[in-house]
Amino acid sequence: MTVAAIQSMDDLLCSDQVPSLPEVALRVIQIAQQPDPDTRELIRTIRTDPAIAGRVLKFANSALFGLRNRPSSIEAAVPMLGTTLVRTLVLGFTLARQTKTTEALQPWFRQLWRESLFQAAAAEYLAERSGSADAPTWFLGALLQDVGQLALLNAFETEYAERVLEVENAESRVEREQRAFGFTHVDISVALVRRWNLETSLVDAIAAHHKLPAGLSPRMRSDIKFGLSAASACAEYMDAVSDRLEATRTDVERCLVEVCGVIPHDVYPVLAEIDIRSAELAGGFSVDIGSVPPRERLLAMAQSTLRKISMEEQLRMVDRRVASAAAHISEEVDDDSPCEQWREWLDTDTSVYNVRYLQSALPMQITKAHTEGVVTGVMEVCLLPFLTAHDGVCDLERVSRILLDSVRPADHVARLSDHSFAILVSGLNHDMLAQIANDLQSRLAEVLDLPDGADDSPVIGGVVVVSSSRKPATPDLVMKTLAESTATANRQQNRIHFQLVVGNKVEHVPAIATDHRSNDAG
Repeated sequence: MTVAAIQSMDDLLCSDQVPSLPEVALRVIQIAQQPDPDTRELIRTIRTDPAIAGRVLKFANSALFGLRNRPSSIEAAVPMLGTTLVRTLVLGFTLARQTKTTEALQPWFRQLWRESLFQAAAAEYLAERSGSADAPTWFLGALLQDVGQLALLNAFETEYAERVLEVENAESRVEREQRAFGFTHVDISVALVRRWNLETSLVDAIAAHHKLPAGLSPRMRSDIKFGLSAASACAEYMDAVSDRLEATRTDVERCLVEVCGVIPHDVYPVLAEIDIRSAELAGGFSVDIGSVPPRERLLAMAQSTLRKISMEEQLRMVDRRVASAAAHISEEVDDDSPCEQWREWLDTDTSVYNVRYLQSALPMQITKAHTEGVVTGVMEVCLLPFLTAHDGVCDLERVSRILLDSVRPADHVARLSDHSFAILVSGLNHDMLAQIANDLQSRLAEVLDLPDGADDSPVIGGVVVVSSSRKPATPDLVMKTLAESTATANRQQNRIHFQLVVGNKVEHVPAIATDHRSNDAG
């Protein structure tokens, strides 16, 4: 069937424009899905295609897997990799070598493959971080979930590029595809993975990968539907931030921080690490994604831009007189100095807010969180006499930068006194707040050159405000409880203490020992 004859999704699926799997790949899928896969049969099947067998062996010996013992034969490689991972590799190799391209379309094929490999690397990271999900299956799902885009570009070529990929408007690609062709790449992807007899759970997750599940929570971190949609959200952000530093990363933060327990300080480093991993995968699969430098610096610049945008929004919240700060958000302006009308809300020695700002922002934040039914977290970071005994202003600025880097761009940091700061966050549970506190304490002790267990190590008191009554908690109760938490933390060995405020009641929170570094990707 010619491209001109394709009038519907069924026409496209019946054409030679969509990816097809050779017999060896279909047989590998069948074997891998058996309750007790026959490894010997899997090896015999792979050996019937010397090209695929050679690439599986090469992959197994690459640094991508870091296998302690390098296999010298396909017979040794398959048991070491496992049937699920072998299935993933075989399908990946098969799809990679079916992509046709022309000089005009090559940049688009490169972009789509880079997005697919980034999603696969992101899904693999999320699965490994969950501790219980099957990483090769998540990797495969994320690699295949946008195969429909490759099929559409393969079939409609410049028409798809001009009507979908090159368009810049408020519509998503899915919406543009539906309007242009009457079906979407998701429809194609789902139809293909069903044709290839992949498991129903994987098909269902691919069908829903452009929509995050409702009510995101840590309980979802092992759910493949969450994993594939989170990987898609990360890839979409990376695509957007490559064009606009101010692109929102709210969905990325919700997935990584609120569900997967990545501390805010690690969000953009994790994305940068996944980006590097995707480039390595491109080499392993022999996929051309072009010569694109790592995007770590771009992500750092975007974080700074988002913080400036959030700062303007926060100041507008407490002071309607604040004028637009668009000039200070432009990437062309490398200047962190505040607008003149902001100064009454800012600390004179640091780059954070002052106590007056906190007094105005706290009641608004509590009320907003109560209305939305989310948690408000407040932490006091007290450095006691340490700062007064050193280079005060210099150390204060270093401390303020660490505090800002330790939370999300939309969170609030204010200076309370000569040696204490407050952090105001929304939507993070106690476990995450405790992780942030541990990370902060460690980083501050390092930058201030404090010995382990020093008597003047940072003290962190915290309050978790839970909405469970008709009226929100009062700011006075929150601040009073915060002071009590800080005082208690100062008497404890770990120097961190949290309390709950539920309505007008205060409850003790048992200490939670956390060390986020044990869960870092690496």
